[in-house]
Amino acid sequence: MEITCKNCNKKIVVPDEKLPEGKAVSIRCPGCKSKISIDMKEKWDAGGFVEMSSGKPDEGVIPGLDSGYDSEDKPFDFLEEEGKTAMICESDTGLVKKIKNVLEIMDYHVTAAENLRSALRSMKYHLYDLILIDESFDGSHPDSNGILIYLERLNMTIRRNIYVGLLTKRYKTMDNMAAFLKSVNVTINPKDIGSLDRILSRGISEKDLFYAVYRESMKKTGRI
Repeated sequence: MEITCKNCNKKIVVPDEKLPEGKAVSIRCPGCKSKISIDMKEKWDAGGFVEMSSGKPDEGVIPGLDSGYDSEDKPFDFLEEEGKTAMICESDTGLVKKIKNVLEIMDYHVTAAENLRSALRSMKYHLYDLILIDESFDGSHPDSNGILIYLERLNMTIRRNIYVGLLTKRYKTMDNMAAFLKSVNVTINPKDIGSLDRILSRGISEKDLFYAVYRESMKKTGRI
């Protein structure tokens, strides 16, 4: 199937088997990074060519279809419009299971990274809504974690759309100063994992409220 981004007119060829019938999905244009919405209930035509509307750059849930497309590298090729994605970077399989159960109840599509390399590869292709990272994941030094370094270097337009939780034994849960120093949204001590749903719900709500005020202020000043 061939899709055209209305924002930059780039044409994208998507494998038909990757498009779920009867559902609305999103992909990110590899050219301008805009979100392209595809409504499979309405948009098919006889020739398989569809011109889709695009959102603003950096607003999608799925980055990156390109000429080097390889479905094995992408845990979430397409999602329903309201789908939320989360990635867990934790080496303790028992802890991963507990976290995954909580996130799935919270309606996240969850992937657990096997190692640092697979985590960075996944982030290359997907803009996750939530990322939980053990500061020592895959043998990383707590003060030089490759995933945290990658996130720190992201453009703020993208970074502010990701809620990052640091799984750490060094700091207490919801230690705001530690979160600020580590450039994450929240710190979570593994001993408090039983309260993960409440910790995340509260933190994400506070983030959404803060950025709602921020965006409104930006609009009033004409900056967005």
